[in-house]
Amino acid sequence: MKTNRIIINALKSLGKNKLRSFLMMIGIIIGILALTLIVSVGFGAKDLVMERVDKFGTKSLMVFAGGGIQLSQRDAAQGSTTLKPEDVEFLAREIPEIIDLAPFSRKGNSGDIKYFEKSTTAAVFGATPSYASVWEWDVTQGEYITDEDMKTLNRVCLIGPTVKKELFGEKNPIGELVRIGNIQFEVKGILEPKGTSPGGGDMDNRIMVPLTTFLRRVANIDYLSGIKVLLHDSKQIEPVAENIKQVLRERHQLAEGVPDDFTIITPTEVTEMAEKVSGTFNIFLALLAGLSLITGGFVIANIMTISVNERKKEIGLRKAVGASSNKIVLQFLFEALAVTISGGIIGIVLGGGGAIVLGKVMQMPVSVSWESILVGVISASIIGIIAGIQPAKKAARLNPIEALK
Repeated sequence: MKTNRIIINALKSLGKNKLRSFLMMIGIIIGILALTLIVSVGFGAKDLVMERVDKFGTKSLMVFAGGGIQLSQRDAAQGSTTLKPEDVEFLAREIPEIIDLAPFSRKGNSGDIKYFEKSTTAAVFGATPSYASVWEWDVTQGEYITDEDMKTLNRVCLIGPTVKKELFGEKNPIGELVRIGNIQFEVKGILEPKGTSPGGGDMDNRIMVPLTTFLRRVANIDYLSGIKVLLHDSKQIEPVAENIKQVLRERHQLAEGVPDDFTIITPTEVTEMAEKVSGTFNIFLALLAGLSLITGGFVIANIMTISVNERKKEIGLRKAVGASSNKIVLQFLFEALAVTISGGIIGIVLGGGGAIVLGKVMQMPVSVSWESILVGVISASIIGIIAGIQPAKKAARLNPIEALK
């Protein structure tokens, strides 16, 4: 019997038992659907990691006040007083590899911002003119903070798109007065939209004022939350980070054995943090998908075993007229493959559509690619072959005389 004839017989057999075939498909559909979602979310997470690294800057590193601060826990730096404005000048003078620095200070997690009867909460930052170039973060409307604003402790501010939407809607906010706490500020510019930060926060829900104004008039402090450092070359990151560490330890008069009172974070650490979060999520989903596929494989194997018992006469007749054991094995393997590949295709379609919907609803990145389709097809094929082997062998071992009784 030719292979194409075997395939036709396999498909006819499945067509005669539509309910049984559908029941065999269910587990595969669910498993491949979940697997497609995982691969799509996984590739989306990788894109997100690279996007966050790009936002952080491959030629940049961060120095936070306080020791042992992670990027996801950077708010813990708000209570540390170890980083001073003078440290910025010292680093700029001592380390020639540095192009520019952007010191900043932040008031807690958020501050109350008011515009007449409207109010919102946003992160309040004190920043310098260099913040625009170091963070590659300019304004879409109005003007940025200037050196003159810094010198005169000017009460001007830049607002993020989220703050603009909450307080002004479609109205032009330039020149309007808002209150940060009890202090009135003139809106000087609207910041470019940045979306999610490397640490996962909303970068657009913030308001910036001149650093000197922030330190003297808003927070009444003399210390910084952090410094972003821009270098000439990304290859200099690690040696410069070590150099900054030594310079700050010397400046802060930290004896040998005393822990750092600051934290340096590099792009490598940003990547590792983002990959760790997305990796944990993907592992959890992969386990669920794997269990679904294994369950689906067991279901197929059991139902096909029952099918062998029900079709003993058919198998015996075929063997009696000359069908070899290999041909019998091939037919049952083709049946298992047809079920799993059909279920796999349905699962891929549902998984791809589900990934797109999930991305829109959860506002998370997804990437439905040929890799996700390939993984789905290969996984379905492997499950089909494994699930069909034992029933196929059982069918091939049947004695035609006993089967026809």
